Amino acid sequence: MQTIRKGFPELASRLHLLITQVESADVRVPEDSALISLATDLVPKVTHLLRDGVQLLVDTEAFYQPTSGPASNDPLDSLSQIGLQISTEFAARDLNDMVFFARSDLRSSLEGLIASATNRHDQMTLASNCEGGLRRLRKALISVESSIFEFEGKKAPERHWFDVEVSLQIRKLYWNLRRETSNQDGAVDRSLEARLRRVLYRILAFRELSVYPFLRVDDRVNMRQLMKRILDWLNSNERDPAVARRLWQDLSNFAEVLVQVSHRQELQDHDLRLIARTYRTLFPFGTKRKAVPDDLIVELQSVLGLDDELDRLITKRVVSPVSAWRRPLKRLQEQLSRTGVLTDTPDMWPR
Repeated sequence: MQTIRKGFPELASRLHLLITQVESADVRVPEDSALISLATDLVPKVTHLLRDGVQLLVDTEAFYQPTSGPASNDPLDSLSQIGLQISTEFAARDLNDMVFFARSDLRSSLEGLIASATNRHDQMTLASNCEGGLRRLRKALISVESSIFEFEGKKAPERHWFDVEVSLQIRKLYWNLRRETSNQDGAVDRSLEARLRRVLYRILAFRELSVYPFLRVDDRVNMRQLMKRILDWLNSNERDPAVARRLWQDLSNFAEVLVQVSHRQELQDHDLRLIARTYRTLFPFGTKRKAVPDDLIVELQSVLGLDDELDRLITKRVVSPVSAWRRPLKRLQEQLSRTGVLTDTPDMWPR
């Protein structure tokens, strides 16, 4: 069994302390144009945390640089030590590669935040970079912590990427908005005015929910702007159809971007567990059940939006045999299994 190297407890303690500081930092800002300037007050705190994170990862790389141990006089011992040394060096190199990419990502976040802080006319970008920088920092630190504990042969502290229930609620909101802007549920049969009103009421309802402040500031600002455009068109005497069509297209594009919330790490972990368990339940030992349990259908509501084929099965818009579930479940399970811990997506808190 590999001996834990001297200095590891101190490094692990530093990681734990910084993760705790990051988790206690609140960088949410109101999307109101008069209040979003409050993001400026967050810049010193976030830049300080990012700099601490970069330095800690620099120290982690230095700590795990492959080193050669003392040679043994016994030929058999030497062969054994050489094999162990080669294995350890490969593991250390893989660990350092991961830390290097995490550090590079944090440096990029830090530089982006500093650049946006110098542009006093773009407060939304500043607020977004504060949120995104803190998210990337937490993600990097947790990933590195998990990797160094694995390298040392120790169990890593249990961490939660984010409040899964909050993320699930946000995804459900976004999925509902996407349905409103798609051609489902007879949307093509309603007038453009009726569809715009329906989306407007949906966004207004979003703003009343307790989860709303946890939406990414970019998303809240875009919703606010789209809502204003809808109101302006509805209140206009002209109601130019061309303007309405462009507005509807912008709404549809926005809804498609929002569903990328499923790339959040805590949701991917949740989805993989649920999809894998569903597959085992429906197809145990290569066979299949006669029907999908109702309680499982209810539980699967939480993964709506991941796959159109699976969505149709979950919402029972089509009557299909159990065998129809095999393909989408298998496809999703493979996709989620391939997702790397540090894989990133467009900046959605905390995607």
